[in-house]
Amino acid sequence: MNQSLTSFKDSYLELLLDFLWRQWSALGVAGYSESEDRWVIDPEALLLFSCTMGRYEPRLFDEVMDWLDVNGRFINIQRLKTIIKKESFTGNKVLAAIAGIMSRRATMRKWRRLSLTEQDDGALEDLFYQKSGEPMPFFGTPDPDFERYGFRRGELRFRGYSKPVRTSRPTGLTYKLRALFGVNARCEILLYLLTHESGHPSRIARETYYYQKTIQDTLVDMSFSDLVHVRSQGREKHYWLNPGQWNLFLPATGRFPEWSNWPPLFSALERIWIKLNQNNFLALDPLLQSSELRKLMQAVKPDIQRAGFARSLSNDSIYLGEEYTAAFISDIGNILK
Repeated sequence: MNQSLTSFKDSYLELLLDFLWRQWSALGVAGYSESEDRWVIDPEALLLFSCTMGRYEPRLFDEVMDWLDVNGRFINIQRLKTIIKKESFTGNKVLAAIAGIMSRRATMRKWRRLSLTEQDDGALEDLFYQKSGEPMPFFGTPDPDFERYGFRRGELRFRGYSKPVRTSRPTGLTYKLRALFGVNARCEILLYLLTHESGHPSRIARETYYYQKTIQDTLVDMSFSDLVHVRSQGREKHYWLNPGQWNLFLPATGRFPEWSNWPPLFSALERIWIKLNQNNFLALDPLLQSSELRKLMQAVKPDIQRAGFARSLSNDSIYLGEEYTAAFISDIGNILK
C-alpha cells in the first residue's frame, strides 16, 4: 500500500469539504467562518458538486438544504440541467431528491422539472458516509421525502439559520445580477462581460452553459442599449462593457471579482475522488496505482484546462513508473491551493 497516497486521500477529502464550506458560507450558509475569496461563485455547479461530496459532511448537506429554502428561487434550473448534460457528475439522484423536496415549498415550483428526472426503484441506500467510506448510521425517524428517492437518512429539519446572499461581496455577484435582471441568459452574459475584457458569443455560451444562438441573439439585442458594445475582429464579433458605466453592479469592497469556469473543475475533482475512493485501489501495486492515476489525469486534464488551471499541471511525460504518483499528488495540491 502506498502510504503517501493513503494520506493524500484523507487530506484531499478534508480540503474539498473545507472548500465547500467556504463557498457556501460566502453565500450565506450558517456555521462556518466567512470567506474572503474573490471568485464569483457558481451556485449551480457548487450544488452539483455538493450532491456528491456533501454526503461525507451531513451538517453541511443539511445547511445547504436550509440555504436553498431561503435562496433557492434564484437557482437557474435550466442552466443546472444543461450542466448535467455537458459535464460528468454522479449526484443526479441526490439532486432529484433535493428538487423533490424544494418543489413542495411555497415558492419553489420550478424545481419540479428536476424532481421528475430520477425516481426510487425500491432499493434504499444510505445517504451519508463516514470519512472512512462506511455508511453513516442514523437514529430516529427516517426521512420520508428522501426515502421516495431511494435514500435512507434521519428526518430533515429546516433550522432557518441561513441568510440571504450578501450581494455586496465579489462571491455574490451572480445573485446581485439575478435579483435585478432575472434568472436568465441576459444575467449570465452580464456576469461574464463584467469579469472579462470582452467575449465572443460561442465562448460565452460554452462557459455560461447556454445555447450559442440564445447568447448571440441576446447580445445583439443588448447592443442596442449603448451599454453593451460590439467590435469586429475579422469575421467575428466581440462584445464588451465600458466598466465606468457598470460600477454600480460591482462589489462595494473594492475587490474586483474573478471568473472561474467551475463546472469542469468540479467534475474533474469529483472524478479524482471517485478513483481514490474505489474499493481496493489503495491496495494495488504502486506501479499499477501510478498507471491508473496517469490514465485518470489524461481523462480529466482537458476539464482542468477548460477551467483555467492548466498551469497547475506538470508535464507527466518526464515522470517514469511510480514517480508519477508524487507528481499527481503535487498537481492536485496546486489546484486546490
